[in-house]
Parts: sequence; structure tokens; C-alpha cells
Amino acid sequence: MSKWGSVIRAIVVTFGGGLAFAFLGGFLVGYGANAGWLDATVGELIVTAAVTVAIMAGALWIGAEWMRAIDEAAREAHKAAWYWGGTAGMCVSGVALVLSSSGSWRDIIARTAGDGAQPIDYLSLGAAMMIAPMLIGYLVVWGWWWLARMRG
Repeated sequence: MSKWGSVIRAIVVTFGGGLAFAFLGGFLVGYGANAGWLDATVGELIVTAAVTVAIMAGALWIGAEWMRAIDEAAREAHKAAWYWGGTAGMCVSGVALVLSSSGSWRDIIARTAGDGAQPIDYLSLGAAMMIAPMLIGYLVVWGWWWLARMRG
């Protein structure tokens, strides 16, 4: 098997298994709800949570197999990007967190963003605002790492 065989296997098992479980779970929840054994909403929540956990665990497995398959230079580039880019992104997000949770800034942000949204909308926005700068920082450092080494 080629060095990418384990990565491909992890991808197929993760997403194929996730789709199969989602289909089977949806079928069972629909059948159970029609038979009166359970509430369809509760069943949907359980199946969605289980599929999500399985897909995220599979994503970690895919990432681990992929890191084993790439060469040492690529591993070092990604480790540097993860540490420096992710840390810089967390610092940007940290400033936003402090400003949005104290004093006058909190009121300004609440007036600007508080357009009748539901609390879950704010939670989702906050999660995206924490992840986005980390991903941007990762990509910038990763590109910088390769450019610095390609120039000699």
C-alpha cells in the first residue's frame, strides 16, 4: 500500500461510516417516532450528536494519518504554522473577547451586533470569531514558512 493508503482508508471509513450511520440513524428515528417509541426531535438530536462526534474523531484520525504520510519539511511547516499562527490568532480573538465583555466597548458591540438575534446566534458568531483569526494566522505563517525556505 502506498504511503497515502492509510489516509485514503481513514477518509473512506470516516465519511462512509458517517453517512451510513446518519442514514441508518435517521431511518431508525423515523420508524421509532412513527411507532410512538420516541420523540422525533430527541432522536434527531441524538443521531446528529453521535454522527458529529464520530466525524470529528475521524477528522483527527485523518489528520494523524496525513501527518505520518507527509515529509519532515511539510510536518515542520504545519507545526510552526499551528503554533505561531494559531497563537497569534488567539491573541487577536482574545482582544475581541476582552473588549466585548467589559465597559463601554460591550455596549457599543451590543448595539451594533444586537439586532434582535437569538443567543445561539451570538454563540455561533463568537465561535467563528475565535476560529477565523486562528485559521488566518495558520495560513499566513504556513505560507511565510515555505516562502522563507524556497528563497534559499
